[in-house]
Amino acid sequence: MFSLKAILITALSMLIICGVSTVNAATVTDLNKAYVPILAQDAQSQKAALRDALRQVMLKLSGDKRVSQHKDYTQLNNNIMQYVTSTQFVSGSNNQMLVMFNQPVLEQWIKRRGLPLWGAQRPDALLWYIEDTFDSSYRTMMVDEDDFESVTILKQASFNRGVEFTLPLMDIVDISNVSEIDVWGQFIDLLHTGAQRYNTQYTVAVKVQQLAATDWLLQYFIKSDTLLSLQQVTGESKASVIEQFVDQYADHQAQRYALDTARFVANNQLTQQILISGIPDIVAIAEIERYLNSLSIVESVNLSMQSANKSTFDVTLLGQPIQLHQMLIQGNVLQRMVDPNDEQLSLEFQYRWQ
Repeated sequence: MFSLKAILITALSMLIICGVSTVNAATVTDLNKAYVPILAQDAQSQKAALRDALRQVMLKLSGDKRVSQHKDYTQLNNNIMQYVTSTQFVSGSNNQMLVMFNQPVLEQWIKRRGLPLWGAQRPDALLWYIEDTFDSSYRTMMVDEDDFESVTILKQASFNRGVEFTLPLMDIVDISNVSEIDVWGQFIDLLHTGAQRYNTQYTVAVKVQQLAATDWLLQYFIKSDTLLSLQQVTGESKASVIEQFVDQYADHQAQRYALDTARFVANNQLTQQILISGIPDIVAIAEIERYLNSLSIVESVNLSMQSANKSTFDVTLLGQPIQLHQMLIQGNVLQRMVDPNDEQLSLEFQYRWQ
């Protein structure tokens, strides 16, 4: 089924993409960054590259392709240098540029126009990936022999859309639970069960087939405990179908998790009081305030009461309180408090600093 070489390569590929997650959500970094091609280093080429970079970053921050169709986007584009914090040509590449933007300012632009805003805390998914190509005499999990082409394509496409995947270790535990045939057959329940050790909210399985020289088919499913979606895409290259898959996956998750900022536009935000215990000193209070303010759903945070090692915060929200609660329990900063008489029952909006 798996050669030792293939297992080691797949494990290394997992480390390149994400690493094994121990929580249900991943904090995605570099949402303000874009790598874009540049034809030349003249002013006109750089300007075109900057506009491509802005489009990519705004899509990552919003999760909605319509953001670039907003009536104010042209003005944003025309004043692009007001939002760029740095640019640099990628070392070893003569035709690629890294552009970094002022993320808080762009997020404010999004909120003021009532567009969807997708925060950095995003659901993680365990990805089972298998492919069958003309270049190989057998099916491979994630990579083709010692070629990292598939990982590179997946990694770049995921970066461009601001999503992350965890790849299985394919150690003795995985191999005893999930076989190559299981992944190729897209056995949903078995693969979802096999992914539970990674504690990710979603299980995704991808099957790529090369049908002809320029004819590729990618079939995939997205599975959680409450949701199942089965899709397929076709294209003229492996890169094309992988990029389409990542694009559809990101759209799917953004539709579920991006915030509706209409409350901000209407100046009708909700305020939720939360109690956090286990706070040793004022330094921890400052860290908690920074953490809460970093969440996309939070508009502002105010410390309203302090007693011993417990702090009460009034949190002004762009969404519903339940969305805040879900973000907090999916992260690894605060631990939800449970009823001492019933450990299955959470105390409403009460948490412990970890």
